[in-house]
Amino acid sequence: MKTYLSAACAAIILSTTAIAGEIPANIKAGIDNPNRKEENIARDGDRNPGKVLKFFGIEEGMTVVDFASGGGYFIEILSGAVGPEGKVHAQNRANPDAAERFNSLREHYKQFGNVSLDITEPGAPLPYEDNSVDVLLLSLIIHHLHYDEAAGEAIPERSAGIYADFKRVLKPGGVFAVIEHKAADGSSRADSASWHRIPEDIMKADVTAAGFVFDGSAEKIHANPDDDEKNVWFDTGLRGKTTRLVHRYKNPG
Repeated sequence: MKTYLSAACAAIILSTTAIAGEIPANIKAGIDNPNRKEENIARDGDRNPGKVLKFFGIEEGMTVVDFASGGGYFIEILSGAVGPEGKVHAQNRANPDAAERFNSLREHYKQFGNVSLDITEPGAPLPYEDNSVDVLLLSLIIHHLHYDEAAGEAIPERSAGIYADFKRVLKPGGVFAVIEHKAADGSSRADSASWHRIPEDIMKADVTAAGFVFDGSAEKIHANPDDDEKNVWFDTGLRGKTTRLVHRYKNPG
């Protein structure tokens, strides 16, 4: 007799399988990259980069964009994980007169060999060709995109445009990889934004409305029962300890 799984059960099995077992050698090589900064290495225990990047399917030879990559925690690891045949774009946004503040970071990235620091003006399209990116990572940024006062409980128009640009640069089948501080289920956009978090249902609704297909969740990587998900994490001693959403979406093309 055949047994049929519900879509929910299938997603749970997919998520569990994706993070079980050994960390792939290429990702381990990225974590062990000797050019990583000590302060970034010190964050590995909280960020679990091996499990996270395994879930996102990072492989050698890929082209990866880390949108609003900041100080480059994931950039350093991704560089080793995609290998010399791969490419990592450390994207940040700044006005031209402020771009010089990234100079020291640009120098740091030179030793990696396959990393480019790409500074784009706020509101400008990403400087990448259509269908050219295998994985686009958005780490702890999406809570800035789901609310503004004018839009109320709808997705802000500017954010819908950003997601459309993500979809443009991703290859068919490419992965939109999202990590974010989780807000309590049922929270409003306004409340969750004030906590610098996002509810899972709103995140999924906004991303899928942009044309992406939900492809699994691995939130157990960053589950903390002591986080009530209704707090400003940097004021409550939960920096690096929040319950975080880890979602994978696919670009259907």
